[in-house]
Amino acid sequence: MNNTAVDAVSYSAGYGLTTGDRLFQGLAVLAIALEIVVFREPAPVDLVILLCLAAGLFLGKLVFAAVDKVCLVSLAIFAIANLVSMYDPLDPERAVWYVFVTLYLIGSWFFFVGSIGQYGPTFLASLISMYCFAGLISAFLGVGGYFHFLPYPDVLLLTGRARGLFKDCNVYGPYFVPMALFALTRMMNGAVAWRSKMVSLTFFLAAVAGMLLSFSRACWLNFGVAVVIFFAAQLVFATPGAWPRLRTGAIVVIAGAISVFWLSDTAAVSQMLKLRVTSNGFQRYDEARFATQTLAWETAQKRPLGIGPGQAEMVFGYATHNMYMRVLSENGWVALIALLVFLGATVARACSVIRNTRDEWIREVNLVALACIVGHLANSLVIDTVHWRHIWFVYALPWVYLPVPEFSRRLRLKRRPTFEREAGYATLAES
Repeated sequence: MNNTAVDAVSYSAGYGLTTGDRLFQGLAVLAIALEIVVFREPAPVDLVILLCLAAGLFLGKLVFAAVDKVCLVSLAIFAIANLVSMYDPLDPERAVWYVFVTLYLIGSWFFFVGSIGQYGPTFLASLISMYCFAGLISAFLGVGGYFHFLPYPDVLLLTGRARGLFKDCNVYGPYFVPMALFALTRMMNGAVAWRSKMVSLTFFLAAVAGMLLSFSRACWLNFGVAVVIFFAAQLVFATPGAWPRLRTGAIVVIAGAISVFWLSDTAAVSQMLKLRVTSNGFQRYDEARFATQTLAWETAQKRPLGIGPGQAEMVFGYATHNMYMRVLSENGWVALIALLVFLGATVARACSVIRNTRDEWIREVNLVALACIVGHLANSLVIDTVHWRHIWFVYALPWVYLPVPEFSRRLRLKRRPTFEREAGYATLAES
């Protein structure tokens, strides 16, 4: 058994943690909490993650045992293509800032993959719990601002739509998709006590309320696709106890739908819904969005290396509102292909873990990651999403190196363990 595996198991069991380790973990959990505060750039979360990434690299606190060459090469090519596309931008200052944010987010992916790989399942559980708790606070702020039982509604709303402490309603809503699915998996787990399930139901309903009051049509599409993929994946991969879990999940989703209908019946919500959901499903500005996407496609034929990071608004006079067209027009064909390869490899990795791992909790995490990523890909057809901070955390989940929880328990029984690698995860074999 190699030293990396021993260290990972010790950390996951809570052994061997120094004061520095605990401080490092605390900063990482703080970074997740600050994901809901993105009023402007740089956001507070950016400073914390950059500090943690630098410390992790300097102190050797990052483990990348599960990351394969396809993933690394595609990310490297995507980053290089972003830099190459800066050769002749219309607004150099914006180009520099935009590419810096893109490279930072790639760095945040490395931070989450490496730190979770170092500290194991307990640390990952802490990050997920904080993500959901922060989401609960964000939902409270959005709902409170929308129904005016909290002060400063002008801060918490944007054009009458909930946004909490996010800059954009179209980012605020999708933040709740992972939160809703993490809560759903907990309620579908037969081993979880009913009291904990009721707490998880509160988180789920709060997430649904946040998504509804963001009035983001793309967010609703995102969540709908994610839920379908979440349930379908359990059938396709024949996860243990799938049918009882699916029945429970269906009941929870129905409860969420009932809460949506109940909120929609209030005057404040119904009026906004009429504005956001027209008879044909389109807003007048959608024509400008589609026209910009067409222009972006045509520009990509003329400038295959791209017009430069963050230049779409400058060149086209309007944002592309499409991640794929934005990357293609701004960073070129190579960047788009590299990004799609990375996303495809991440989806494939999640599917592999779901199919092969024997640990139920790891399977659940990857089910959520798979569903969220596919939902996000659908969302990205109508929104620029490359700089969404929370999605890079989700991208990291399938790639982390985790020992199964049983290992710590067996260590205490003083059995002699050996390791086998299963889909990049450490699994235990008795010897």
